[in-house]
Amino acid sequence: MRISLASPAVPLLSLALACTAGGGGSSGGSEDGGTAGPASSGDETGTTASTSTGDPTDATGEPTTASATDATTGEAAFCHGWQTGAGEPYLELYGLDDAPLADGGTLALECGPQGLFMFGLYPKFGGFTPAGDQIAFDIVVDVAGQNTNPDGHFFSTVDLGYYVGCEDLIGGVFGVVPVIPPDNADVPALDGLAADLHVTMKTPAGDVTLDFKQTLSAVKSDSWTFCGG
Repeated sequence: MRISLASPAVPLLSLALACTAGGGGSSGGSEDGGTAGPASSGDETGTTASTSTGDPTDATGEPTTASATDATTGEAAFCHGWQTGAGEPYLELYGLDDAPLADGGTLALECGPQGLFMFGLYPKFGGFTPAGDQIAFDIVVDVAGQNTNPDGHFFSTVDLGYYVGCEDLIGGVFGVVPVIPPDNADVPALDGLAADLHVTMKTPAGDVTLDFKQTLSAVKSDSWTFCGG
C-alpha cells in the first residue's frame, strides 16, 4: 500500500525504544514493546552507547555532516526502508516475505528477534530527507474484543522511534514497526480477527497517514518457541 501526502512542515519528534529481551507486550499509557531503533533517554528505558564525541571533523579539522551521503548523487543516504529524498512524502507497508499490506489483506503474527510476539509492519518510504538517524511513527490498532491496553486499543503508541541510519548498532530491532499484542492476549485466538490500523509517519515535510483493514493470522510455527509459544 502506498499513499503520498504533502503537508506543511512540522517538527520531527525523534525518539528511540529500548530493546526488551523476552516477556510479553509492554504496559503503560501506550505500548512500545518492540524496538524499531536504538534506545534513548526519556520515557523509554535503556541507554544508547555514543559512537562519537563532539562534532565530526575531516582530516583538516573542519566540521563535516553527520549524515552519510551517496557517492554518486551526493544525496543524504539512509537505510531501513528509506528510498529517496525526491518527490512528495510517501509510505508503503509490507508484511512477512515482503508482501504489500493492501486493504483487506492478511497480517501475520511472528516471533520477533527481541523475543516478543508481534505483527510486523515493514516500511518503505521516501519523498523527504530525514533530519537525523531516526523518524517517528504514531500507531493505533483496534481489534474487536481485544482492545485491552490502557488506552482502550489493541495496540497504540506515539512517537515510536524508527532508526534510519546505516551504521551497524548493537541492540535494537531494525527495519520493522512492531505491533505488540496486549499482555493478556490469547495469541492463537487472534487468528482470523479483523484489525483496523491507523499508521502515521512523521517527516520534516509533513505527516503521511495510512488507514487500512487487515485480517490477523496467528498460525503457530517452530519460530514461536523463542517467544514462549
